[in-house]
Amino acid sequence: MNKEELLVLKEKIEKLSDKEKNLRSKYLKQLATGEIYGPLTGYSSIDMPWLPFYRENPIKNINPNQIMYDMVFNQENMDKEAIGYLGTTWTYKKLKQEVDKCADAFQKHGVKTGDVVLIGVSNSPESIVNLLALNKLGAVSKWFDLRTSESGIQEYANSSNCEYMVAFDMLLPKIEKIVNNTKLKKVIITSPVGPVNIFIKGIFNLKNVLNKKYNKIPKDDRFIKYCDFIKFGSDNSKIECVKFDKERPTIMIQSSGTTGKPKTIVHSDYSITQCTREIAYSDLPLGENKQLLVALPPWIAYGIGDAMILPLSLGTKIELSPNFDQDAVFKNVGKFTIAFAAPFHYRYLRDNIDKLSKKQRKQFEKVECLVSGGDKITVEENKEFEEIFNAVVVNGYGNNEGWGALTVNPMQHNKYGTVGIPKYDEVIISYDSEKGIELPYGEIGEICSLANTQFIEYENNQEATNECKVLHDDKKVWLHTGDLGYIDQEGFLHLGGRSRRVIVRLGFKISAYTIEDNISSNEFVKECVAVSVNDETEEHAPMVYVVLKEEYKNQEEAIKEIIFDKCLSTLKEYEVPKYIQIVDELPYTQNGKYDFRELETRGNAFVDWEKSIIKKKYKKR
Repeated sequence: MNKEELLVLKEKIEKLSDKEKNLRSKYLKQLATGEIYGPLTGYSSIDMPWLPFYRENPIKNINPNQIMYDMVFNQENMDKEAIGYLGTTWTYKKLKQEVDKCADAFQKHGVKTGDVVLIGVSNSPESIVNLLALNKLGAVSKWFDLRTSESGIQEYANSSNCEYMVAFDMLLPKIEKIVNNTKLKKVIITSPVGPVNIFIKGIFNLKNVLNKKYNKIPKDDRFIKYCDFIKFGSDNSKIECVKFDKERPTIMIQSSGTTGKPKTIVHSDYSITQCTREIAYSDLPLGENKQLLVALPPWIAYGIGDAMILPLSLGTKIELSPNFDQDAVFKNVGKFTIAFAAPFHYRYLRDNIDKLSKKQRKQFEKVECLVSGGDKITVEENKEFEEIFNAVVVNGYGNNEGWGALTVNPMQHNKYGTVGIPKYDEVIISYDSEKGIELPYGEIGEICSLANTQFIEYENNQEATNECKVLHDDKKVWLHTGDLGYIDQEGFLHLGGRSRRVIVRLGFKISAYTIEDNISSNEFVKECVAVSVNDETEEHAPMVYVVLKEEYKNQEEAIKEIIFDKCLSTLKEYEVPKYIQIVDELPYTQNGKYDFRELETRGNAFVDWEKSIIKKKYKKR
């Protein structure tokens, strides 16, 4: 089928009436169950073979044309439990009271619609309070990873002209060093244990003092404790919600740089509300009387959007994990019926499930579904997980540009080895970017999504925005993911690699470019390439090959230390390379490009050799 014929078919499908679309959906269901046999065009954008796998009626009807604040608090029973955190529980009513008071305090400090507020906090009830309070005012919350370097925090603040910031106290040493280089007028300092009971708070503070991690707020009018800041807010706030605007920025999150250098991604309320509306048609066990574990950080869309705002809006209680270590799911057994986490969380649970007490094992029986994202799980792992956990484990796929999930496997039709079907009312295709055409089933191309949840833009980077949001011949703007894969005849996505270089370390995606740029900035470096190697404790880890300039080739060991120290001080913790090798030259392909596959092979051989040496030394002892 040529491009013109494909476009004609697409136009016909788009003109179908609701009645015709319902008949078509029934036809596809009969095809899927084998009741009847019939022709498919061979193209997912036309056939939409995933239609039979959605709920006929959503968990809850969601109007996407509203702000996030209104969507969350549109509950019939505000006395329902909304949040659990370190033994503390908040109802929707309690959450709304805290949000309204916080919004009032922000307004009295001068925050208004359109202002960008920098947010450096992790999971806690107050992270949600600040998010929704700013949303009520029409301000933008700009989130960043707590492990960001001082220079990174400064850049985030200055690129958006931020005058206000909310941050955990652990960031105080970094903020004090850069605050004079920014326009920040007010830095609101909070604590991970701010809203918990006095006993837990006391233990936490004592540990920090003993470990010398206690940071005092400086005597500077720009700094204020959250407990003092919130006193400016009224318990009877009369602030009205800002009106919904589909194009108004609401949230900024930082990309991991998987499509090149890291960028700031700008989303509107519409991304968030559409995502909730669409997931409500999935068969995931969400809604009232369900509890969802959040084992993900709030500075990624999968964490703040899919795992927090989405379930809260559907009436699901969320249990916030204060950390995201590999034991996060294991430690919270008994507190959830569904979890949103990464593969390494479930691998740890599998390897340590025998350590659960009888009571915990009994509690674990109530788990209905474990959702996995951030990296792919194999067919074998999927089967093993489900046998051991006695619960459905579904794999999904997405990116921050598409507001987290772009696809997820249906529980009732969980297809191992795939990352599922698109969200309701969305389309995915395999695309030949050179020819500008959709590819038929089974053919690998770049994965593109016609997502209602796609971002507005990359902040201050229109060129990169245009590379990711592309107008196709059908006159629609498609999200180009940079990932390779194909669609099968049932509409399930099979990942087939990445068109851009990325390293996945414990569920975190790292751009090889970020590491290379950092190391290449040293005056003694001639060439630098970062690749992913297998690692016994971290599954995958970054390894760097460095070619030195001629005059520095007799200083290899000293330079290794310099490189490592610089990475520690300027990169995020998980971006720091685990292995550094200085080599005379790098291998190239016949096309004159770096041979990344050869470097990965060499790297894995080196890691295996190093592991064997350590074992030999251990035996001798």
